[in-house]
Amino acid sequence: MAKKDSKLLVLELMGSVNYTTTCEFMRPILDGKIVPAFGGSAYFYKLDVDNHEFKGFKTKWKVQALPDFVMVKNGKQVNRLVTTDKDELMTAINAAFEP
Repeated sequence: MAKKDSKLLVLELMGSVNYTTTCEFMRPILDGKIVPAFGGSAYFYKLDVDNHEFKGFKTKWKVQALPDFVMVKNGKQVNRLVTTDKDELMTAINAAFEP
């Protein structure tokens, strides 16, 4: 599990009912540019907070807007950003690697 790993975990909290346009906008950016840029140094997971299986995350992470990116390292949140800007997200992920 990523929690016990020293790799960074990037959770993309997205929606399939609410905010679908902004979440769909980010999908090709993540898959085509951001994930490959980190060359396996981070785990990337997408959680649909509109799905009944993951609705608890909406409350737990206090989601107010989507897409919401939560960066976790060693089981602790180290950074978080709501954005559709590729450069902002890259900067936030890079900052999450800092000790």
